[in-house]
Amino acid sequence: MFGPIVLFFGFFGLLVVLFLRLIIRLLLKGRKSSWSGELVDKLHQVIEDDNDMEMDYYALVFKTTEGKEVKVGTTKTIWDTYKIGDKAIKKSGTFKPE
Repeated sequence: MFGPIVLFFGFFGLLVVLFLRLIIRLLLKGRKSSWSGELVDKLHQVIEDDNDMEMDYYALVFKTTEGKEVKVGTTKTIWDTYKIGDKAIKKSGTFKPE
């Protein structure tokens, strides 16, 4: 009688654990990375959801010394402080560049 309920909650619990593991892995990967580069673009998008609410999305695009482009989501306050051509270093163990 309780078999289907146990199977459902077991499957649901497994999905939750796998999802949390993925989130933790992505956070640790982002924190572990390190690079240095130059700001090449500043992005600002206004995103509208189904309820006609608008949200602002700010991002900085850096070109690293290895030639890769790294997009970093940020707040408007930090976005305003950067200018195209500014240099930045993202140290291992931090989430944002300095």
